[in-house]
Amino acid sequence: MRRLALILVIAIVGCGGGAALEKGTQKVSLKFGKIGGQYVQYKMSTSTTYNVGGTIRQALRDITYSVRVDSIHPDGTIERRIKFDDFVMGEIAGDKLEPDPNAEKYRGEWLYLKLGPDGELIDWKGLDGIRGYTIADENLKDAIVQTMVQLFQPMGREEVGVGSTWQQVIEIPVRRRGGEMNQKVIVDYTVEGFGKKAGRPCVKIKTKARYEGEGEGEMAGGKKFWINAVGEGDGEIWFDYVNGLPVESSGTITVTSDFSYERAGKEDVKTQTATIDIEEKIKLIK
Repeated sequence: MRRLALILVIAIVGCGGGAALEKGTQKVSLKFGKIGGQYVQYKMSTSTTYNVGGTIRQALRDITYSVRVDSIHPDGTIERRIKFDDFVMGEIAGDKLEPDPNAEKYRGEWLYLKLGPDGELIDWKGLDGIRGYTIADENLKDAIVQTMVQLFQPMGREEVGVGSTWQQVIEIPVRRRGGEMNQKVIVDYTVEGFGKKAGRPCVKIKTKARYEGEGEGEMAGGKKFWINAVGEGDGEIWFDYVNGLPVESSGTITVTSDFSYERAGKEDVKTQTATIDIEEKIKLIK
């Protein structure tokens, strides 16, 4: 049974709470900083549950990666280099994780990423050793690039205070097995307050995300397929406004997708509906 080729990085909708908040009139800039050109390390854990006609599959992914800002241009364009320090992924079978044996090979891979002032993807290089597809039939290279693009979307251009809002729209086509998926994520941000997270001065940001996706392609034998999907999610972000980097994030999103495909021909089309629940947590670890 085929599944939706869906790539969503909930980093753009997420972060853990727990810190006391201040609701004063303070205003700060949320621009990314260069952090002295040094690497900072994060751990990202993602759980994805697919439910197609009552058949449920669960995939887990733990990635530890280090990020360095190489250059920040006057117009807001940012160049980053990302190293993948540890990479574990697999499916849950019963109560055990069945790891993907290729995941260990991805340790040490790197990615150069250049994003424009509005968060648009300008260029990327690297991931030469990564092959194949994810459990959801996504091109794995594209999935990783999409994840990192969404992780480092700009936090707005103006100074913000409690109650400030802004919106970000991310559109990236992603290859899938037999075709391509065009997807749009629209994220609304609202500043909730100021507080400390991991000892750092942070802004806490509430997010609401809406997902729209459509794609098409051909299955084995030349039969065509079409995908249409919509989803909603929410979460929080803690952003260090002094050093200019995210400290923690977490969020959830639920997507409903229709996968339609030809069986005997154009007049014989079957549609399967899937529900996809994604939970993600990201934390700065050093």
